[in-house]
Amino acid sequence: MEKRQPAIWWLAGSLFALQAFAADIPPRIAPQQLAGQQELPSLDAAAPLTGSDAAPGELSLTQAVNRAVTWHPSIREDIGKLYAQVERVDIARAKYYPQVNAGVNSGYTNSYSDSGFSPSLVLSLSQMLYDFGKVASQVRAENAGVAQEQANVLLRIDSVSHETASAMVQVQTWQQMVAIAKEQLDALNAIGRLANLRNEEGASSLSDVVQTDARIEGARSQLVQYQANLERSQASLMTWLGWKDLNAISNTFPQALAQSCELAEQDDRLVPSVLAAWAQANVAQANLDYANAQMTPTVSLEPEVRRYLNDNYAGHDSVDRTQYSAWVKVEMPLYQGGGLTARRNAASHAVETAQSAIQRIRLDVRQKLLADRSEAINLATSLQIQRRQEQLSERTRALYQQQYLDLGSRPLLDVLNAEQEVYQARFARQQTLGQLHQLQLNCLYNTGKMRQAFGLENRTIQSVEIQP
Repeated sequence: MEKRQPAIWWLAGSLFALQAFAADIPPRIAPQQLAGQQELPSLDAAAPLTGSDAAPGELSLTQAVNRAVTWHPSIREDIGKLYAQVERVDIARAKYYPQVNAGVNSGYTNSYSDSGFSPSLVLSLSQMLYDFGKVASQVRAENAGVAQEQANVLLRIDSVSHETASAMVQVQTWQQMVAIAKEQLDALNAIGRLANLRNEEGASSLSDVVQTDARIEGARSQLVQYQANLERSQASLMTWLGWKDLNAISNTFPQALAQSCELAEQDDRLVPSVLAAWAQANVAQANLDYANAQMTPTVSLEPEVRRYLNDNYAGHDSVDRTQYSAWVKVEMPLYQGGGLTARRNAASHAVETAQSAIQRIRLDVRQKLLADRSEAINLATSLQIQRRQEQLSERTRALYQQQYLDLGSRPLLDVLNAEQEVYQARFARQQTLGQLHQLQLNCLYNTGKMRQAFGLENRTIQSVEIQP
């Protein structure tokens, strides 16, 4: 024994050394190797879920929303969770039915004479007779889970619709901003040509030409910036639509959506986030009922058929190898170390938490809706003021140009300022209009009216029928 101890200590030391050496080796992660091993699918959205992968000639807001909800993978993800939850209902309901099991018992026993190796085939059945609501509460919890997943699917559809519509409004806004910037650049170029002509004729100084060229370069820089914003918003929109390119984008905002912030009263039963919170409260209540039922007896019928494969069993001289038994079993937990009480208390707190979550979500939705309504009213008022400002700026521009050309009593700097004031007013009005449209989409989202507004009800979206 003493001679073996050095070898044992050497082996143990070697193992510890190998573990220490292995711990020093950093893990390796190779994305390409991982993708190959897991056989990941194409991630470039090249396979559309609709009939055609080509963008239409002119994309409208409603078409964009419909395209997004018919292909976006986040909706399919929540639908998969819904289907999984539906199967969990069947799992819980299966406990109402007989539980049949078959197996082989193989082992030794010395509890009787001539004992020894005694294998047997066993067929057993267990039928729950009465359980004080254990199975019923589990089924109710899983059904509430189905309602919650259904609300999550609606919430995802609303979210995808809202984000796509918002991206579309961004594109519309920057398209019109680019168009106004081009008009501004053309107008300043026209003034520049007039300034050059008057300078060549000796009617104005070179400073007028230089001032005009400086304004032209500023307008050109502004145009480039707006074009970059347009391209960025188009890229975001293409991400939601799953297309690699876009054709023309319609600048039309549906008139029916313009009244979305003027609803009389909010109905929480239409808001998916509130419905999901309500279903979660039902899940919590069912779990509390189950926790209470766990502290009560369970009555079940337990029949069994056993077939011994040899004669090494008790009473083999007078008892047939096939034996039958049937029992009415009453089982109740007496002491589980306080676990059942703790589970009941935890379930009770979960019910309180879920009820509070309902109120919190309702308040959050209401607060967002009131804030969006108030801001929408202010923006609508600002839009009217900006329209009058633009009209006055256009009148001022016309007077200044007449005074500059006909009377010579107005310097070119005033003409340039008046020209750019017109376009600054147009820029401001367009930005305000885009913000107003965003707020109107927010009102639709917070009132649960997105699906109705874009015609997503009474139709099938990614294998799920959406009803009002």
